[in-house]
Amino acid sequence: MKYPRKTDSGREALRLRDPALSARDRQILVLANGERAFQELAGMVGLGGAAAMERLAELGFLSIEWPAATSPSAEVSAAEARPDPQPEAPAPERRSSAAAKMYLIDMLAMIRGPEASTLAALVHGSRSETELLDRLEPVLERIAQLTRPSYALRICQHLQTLLPQSAQARLAALAQGLEQEHLSLP
Repeated sequence: MKYPRKTDSGREALRLRDPALSARDRQILVLANGERAFQELAGMVGLGGAAAMERLAELGFLSIEWPAATSPSAEVSAAEARPDPQPEAPAPERRSSAAAKMYLIDMLAMIRGPEASTLAALVHGSRSETELLDRLEPVLERIAQLTRPSYALRICQHLQTLLPQSAQARLAALAQGLEQEHLSLP
């Protein structure tokens, strides 16, 4: 599990009361002490908290990392060390296109501007998972043009954690295209 922690830049922005930080940004930076899990902190700050934390990380104010004691390799080592007497039942899938729509609309709201609002309305108007997937490619391409390809790629990668397994092949293709676009930039 990842734990957000404010960076030196984040501390300095808080100390100087940087006007570029919203009240929610300040709240996140104050609460991001490396002891609260990403999801816990996102729940504390409310709707759009995860997107706000990702934006703060993009800006360099927040670091979202594995703690040293629970890095992925440490978790694997600990899991290998203890015997598992009973195989665990697979967890039910907790993915939905509604969650993906809300996340994407939040990310578009952070871009601001009339074109981002139009794209958010397009996403909001999708009535099925298929329709949402059909609209994702042009929306993500436009996000890459309005911001930068790396930002659109991060959004796409997060959407892969939200959308059901049936959408993963299309999302993987979108992510690959965005990654190639990102790598082709100077």
